[in-house]
Amino acid sequence: MTIELLAKQGAKKIYTNLAGRTYDEIMFRRKDLYYMFATEKEEENKRELVAKIKDVNYINDSCSINPNITWFTMEQIANKIIWIVEDNEGKQDYTSLMNVSREKVGVLICFGENIEAIRQTFQGIIPSILPVNNVNEAVLLAEAVAQEKDIVLFSSANGEPKDIERRGISYRKAVNNL
Repeated sequence: MTIELLAKQGAKKIYTNLAGRTYDEIMFRRKDLYYMFATEKEEENKRELVAKIKDVNYINDSCSINPNITWFTMEQIANKIIWIVEDNEGKQDYTSLMNVSREKVGVLICFGENIEAIRQTFQGIIPSILPVNNVNEAVLLAEAVAQEKDIVLFSSANGEPKDIERRGISYRKAVNNL
């Protein structure tokens, strides 16, 4: 086959070839997008439903080690949130969570070494800020103040990846002891 014959044959089918290739690329990209945004399977410590007690959901989001992850979690929740925060480092700037907290958080329960900085950040933003000594007290207090359909969210927005498992285990134990 000569180059001229090849070019002539290709010219006749150029639109069909382009349309077919475009369709294949769109379908391939569509599958990628579908899997990217598909509902994720439940993972430990990542928006994990620990229990539903008296129509109150207890969610473990201890994998949120920065405010962006906590913000994303809060944005996905439609009900009123009782937010439990553990902060032992005092390095995190929580100001990016002010708007979502004003809109969705009714009670903030905090413990750890950095309670005062958390309190100052959310003073006037969240109606009720309650300090406690540990996660067990936080869960007991959350149960006492929670109303039907509320979400008790354990999401610290700080910490290190090494803290995730420890925090998740202690929160799950506290909830399961209710």
